[in-house]
Amino acid sequence: MTIQEAIEILKNERPGCGEKVIYTESERCESYDIAISASEKQISKKPIKGKNGDLSCSCGLIIQRKNRRTCLHYCHNCGQAIDWSDED
Repeated sequence: MTIQEAIEILKNERPGCGEKVIYTESERCESYDIAISASEKQISKKPIKGKNGDLSCSCGLIIQRKNRRTCLHYCHNCGQAIDWSDED
């Protein structure tokens, strides 16, 4: 299922939004899973520190090499929001 298909299903599921298209339970569940995954990526996560000092996203992509500065707000691989704050 594409993201656009998931959006169409979710729009269809809203109450009071006109004539409804009948989707299978599986299609509805998959569209909700896609929406939940996308929403969760908007919650910033701290980078993971590697043994050599590199910082990685939770998906494994190195987002900052040791001794280099970066200003990525989102992972280029998975779209996860990155929390660069010093707070734990």
